[in-house]
Amino acid sequence: MTHIETNDIPSSTFAILHRQGDQWACLQAALGKHEGIRIVSSRMFEVSDERALQSWLRDEGIDMVRVVVPGSSIICRTCSLPESTPEQLDEALQLQAETKLLGTAPFHRTASALLPASVHSTMRTGLILAWPESSDFTGPELETTSLYVPDVVAMASLMGPLHPKAPALWIDREDGTITMVLAQQERVHVRATKEHLPDAESTASSVERLLMESALNSGSTPESSRALASESATMLRTATDPRTLQLPPEVVESMQERIENCQSDPQWLNTWGIAAGAALAMSDELIPLTMFQDSLPEENPDLKEFAIQRLSLVDVAAALVLVAVLLIAIGPMAFHGTRVAMLSVLHPGLSEQVDAFESNKDQEVIYSALMSEAWPMSKLLADIASNTPMGIEVDSIRLGYGEPVRIQGMAMPSNSEESAALATRMKAMLETSGVFSDVTLRWEDSETFGNRSFDISADVQRPQYRPSYALDQDFATWTLSERKSGQDADGNWSDGTTAVAASTSSPDRPTVTPSTASTPPVDTTATRTTTAREPARGATSSTRGSSPSRSPRTTSGGLSSRGDADDRAGDLSSVPTGDEPEPLTEEQIKAFTLDEAKIKLQEVAQARKRSRNDEAKARMKIEFNQLLEHMRNLQRNGGS
Repeated sequence: MTHIETNDIPSSTFAILHRQGDQWACLQAALGKHEGIRIVSSRMFEVSDERALQSWLRDEGIDMVRVVVPGSSIICRTCSLPESTPEQLDEALQLQAETKLLGTAPFHRTASALLPASVHSTMRTGLILAWPESSDFTGPELETTSLYVPDVVAMASLMGPLHPKAPALWIDREDGTITMVLAQQERVHVRATKEHLPDAESTASSVERLLMESALNSGSTPESSRALASESATMLRTATDPRTLQLPPEVVESMQERIENCQSDPQWLNTWGIAAGAALAMSDELIPLTMFQDSLPEENPDLKEFAIQRLSLVDVAAALVLVAVLLIAIGPMAFHGTRVAMLSVLHPGLSEQVDAFESNKDQEVIYSALMSEAWPMSKLLADIASNTPMGIEVDSIRLGYGEPVRIQGMAMPSNSEESAALATRMKAMLETSGVFSDVTLRWEDSETFGNRSFDISADVQRPQYRPSYALDQDFATWTLSERKSGQDADGNWSDGTTAVAASTSSPDRPTVTPSTASTPPVDTTATRTTTAREPARGATSSTRGSSPSRSPRTTSGGLSSRGDADDRAGDLSSVPTGDEPEPLTEEQIKAFTLDEAKIKLQEVAQARKRSRNDEAKARMKIEFNQLLEHMRNLQRNGGS
């Protein structure tokens, strides 16, 4: 390694890498203060040791690298241009370059420049170079992006404006490179070629032939051309180094003046001469020929920069505007159409569900309007029935929209409870139900003992309110006939006998247990259905001798209410009202079916409660037990 001590090294230096066999000759140089260059250091690296080369560049702070391309990989053309203005010369040179290098190399591998003008010359020589992509030469892989400079540019820069008689030659037998610069008369001939150079003799012969051709083409006489070629070839026959730089003496002197720290001995020139010439070209008018690129630089903009670049194009912006308009116009329809299609696949009955939803919405609107103009009469009648204790017979109910309800009936002693207490309890139950308010009880023909007629009036406070009644008030779940016949809410007898299956005893009657029974939602339909003919704005129900007819209900399982079972098993209104029914024989009792026995059992039980004849009550007790036993036998035998 050669290092030149200096106290004035510029802050920014560059490196020239020249491949010589299996090594890289690395020359560190800097631009001079006024003109020319200054050599800072030089070093050799193995081609395979790129890591050491990169480390040296990093340590020296070099961020600009030029790699010398051998002349064997370069296409070289020259052209003569008359003296003119710089602008006209540049235009003429560009036309010549397009003509001579058409299609030989891509744009980043071509360059052209005017050679330095001679003092006495009236012509300018243009140098046109191309580095084809088919070339097998490659530079080192470095962190710093390297540019390339052909060795013929280094030769032309060393020659400068001088026109010596002898040519400048660079020969590298290992890669077959022969590069020459020959100045004849007013023209400068630059030539780079690739030859097979196995030894010194073949090298001398090839150089002699090339010099003869160039000299003759420049207008020299055959004798002078032969003499020039023979002299140069003779010097090469004695050369032993595979790389030789042969320069005229005046060119070597010019190097000493323009390159600081330059040496003139042949060995130094053979090793560092081309690298020094390439560094010198970076300081003169041949600098455009020092910027060849191996490949075009690839820009990798981030997403934001890429978007800005694309959107800055008129075509892209117009297309985006068109797409935005289409999305605004068609997007919502396409989106909702896709949703409908997906819903249709997932829910085949979607149209029916939509129709049902719309129908329910319409019904809600109608019901909301009706709730402000009418009452659910059936529901109010059911509330009155649920708040009527056993032992009270309702004769009439007068119910009209916006008017107080009036109930007329008779209270009869029941289960050791006096009639007055029953009527008073009914009044209290109506008040606590939450449906009625301002309940008033009036007596008619009051007696100390026995039945008492009464009249109850009340205001309808919350007609849509649905109270949660206890089981003993829920006559839909536990009917009056079941209570009087000794059955519980499940239809089981008090002695433990289970109810007959619905398929044998009553095909239309479902079995509902208290655990599954539920209170249906309030029917918001403002229906004015009553139990009797309807006056203009009211309803009157008369059920003399029986409890009010109860509205059918539906359990949570979708079954018919037990109120319907009352109608099928025998309505209490059909029970004879005589004090003492006809006596029954044992044969008559055994001939009854299950339904007939139930009806007769209710008749006997009702007569026992009303009768004040002890003998008749004793007889009816026997008949009651016989009917009850007969019904149990029928249940055990499947109802037959």
